[in-house]
Amino acid sequence: MTIRALVAVGATVFAAGGLFGQPGAAPPAFEVASVKPADPNSRRGMDFRMAPGGSLTVTNLTLQTLVQEAYGVKRYQIAGGPKWLDSDRFDIAAKAEGDPNRKQMMAMLRTLLADRFQLKARRESREGNVYALVVAKNGARLKEPASGDQSFIHLARFDPPERPTLTYVLYGQKTSMPLLAERLAGELSAPVLDRTGIKRDFDFRLEFAYDESQPDSGPSIIGAIQEQLGLKLEPAKGPVETLVIETAAKPSGN
Repeated sequence: MTIRALVAVGATVFAAGGLFGQPGAAPPAFEVASVKPADPNSRRGMDFRMAPGGSLTVTNLTLQTLVQEAYGVKRYQIAGGPKWLDSDRFDIAAKAEGDPNRKQMMAMLRTLLADRFQLKARRESREGNVYALVVAKNGARLKEPASGDQSFIHLARFDPPERPTLTYVLYGQKTSMPLLAERLAGELSAPVLDRTGIKRDFDFRLEFAYDESQPDSGPSIIGAIQEQLGLKLEPAKGPVETLVIETAAKPSGN
């Protein structure tokens, strides 16, 4: 099955100037910011944290992860960039004026990446591997939403005693098919296009294993979706929105 791109997305350059409103207007920026290489011997965990009052703290993260946060893209949507993009790690402490929301903070982070990392990137649509999520032959098996207003999808470990390897459970409450497709895209590292036609909310539980080389580890996520949810993931070709990194350099100072 092949899904053809109907609309070509023009390339957009993400240099700091010209991205934020009127020509010549200063891009939104943090009031103060410190960028340093992370200590390679430190045992600190990785963290990306925003706090009320315009505070951003980044601990032990790569530039690739920062780009994902700043531009709102998945790992598989990033192309190009230097070899150290996903290896060298950095610490950032930044403070904005006032109490900006997340969207405003990410605009400031893009400015910081352009300034400190000399980051220049563009968006374009490329044909790539995608999955079409469709209803399987015998129909979907989705539960009616249980009581409660909260909508979520969570991933948890599941260690049944009869299986020697690690298994996972993806479960959702009062979720929608577009949200499920988005979450599956993260698990499969490829876009998932909702072609089910299902509009209602539903609950679900999906048990699967990542290690397909182990026959006792349980079904793969693709097999589990068909067996347990009555849905099917069909490999296809389609448009993949891609952020192409043209230039990036390691920061020279604070």
